[in-house]
Amino acid sequence: MILIADSGSTKTDWRLIVDKDNVQEAYTEGLNPYFKTTEEVQQTINEVLLLQFITKNPMEIDAVYFYGAGCSSKDKKEIIATALKSVFTNANIVVEHDLLGAAIGVCGTQAGITAILGTGSNSCYFDGEKVVENIPALGYVLGDEGSGAYIGKEVLKGYLNKEMDDAVLQNFELKFKPSLDGILDKVYKEALPNRYFASFAKWVGEEVENEKYLQEIVRKALDAFFKKHICKYENHTELPLNVVGSIGYHFMHILHQVAEKNNVKLGKVIKSPISGLVKHHMDV
Repeated sequence: MILIADSGSTKTDWRLIVDKDNVQEAYTEGLNPYFKTTEEVQQTINEVLLLQFITKNPMEIDAVYFYGAGCSSKDKKEIIATALKSVFTNANIVVEHDLLGAAIGVCGTQAGITAILGTGSNSCYFDGEKVVENIPALGYVLGDEGSGAYIGKEVLKGYLNKEMDDAVLQNFELKFKPSLDGILDKVYKEALPNRYFASFAKWVGEEVENEKYLQEIVRKALDAFFKKHICKYENHTELPLNVVGSIGYHFMHILHQVAEKNNVKLGKVIKSPISGLVKHHMDV
């Protein structure tokens, strides 16, 4: 049996391949090693993940492939790998960056530029086998342009700086009942402020069709992502840009407009790469 994970900062998609006719689904919170310890990852696996599978004996799993946000360096990969090894003691454990998982999931064996646009953002040039170039994303404090966290942060700044249109302001206050102290506590005192920022992007998705103010926030966020990342790849006008993640998927119409403006041809735009990863590991 093979266990596959696609882990972002908010959610992890899991698939257990028992055989070609039996693929089981499970979901946990995001397991980013920048925010989670080995012990916390292990606890999530034991207390949340395993309870969702029909097959619950971790000793029966032969291989685990974990593609995760934050898994770009040896020490961060080790946080995840150690937790996995402690539970799946008979399995071959492979931990890779979520960029590779996204590229495999959306490109297969074809070369292309891959972008992740979810809670965070990232991008790479994928040659059909491996990631060969990556413009650093820098995370929600220094970068993450085009992401849910970036969009949510711009919404909050617009509210706090009194820049929102009146209709948007009324809807925002009705939905969230915000206070300055509450916002600042969430941002500066509580854990995972990137998730807090990204939570506002869902509301933007619900309101954006009829609100030009919000459309402009999303358009500027995506345009910043293209200019700071996608347009820096030498072959960005020649290869298709394949996009993975909830922000790219839910704001697809604006994404198409921004891509055309930057002379980039969009390829696939999907919410999650997990189906492509399952196919890949079944075929290997």
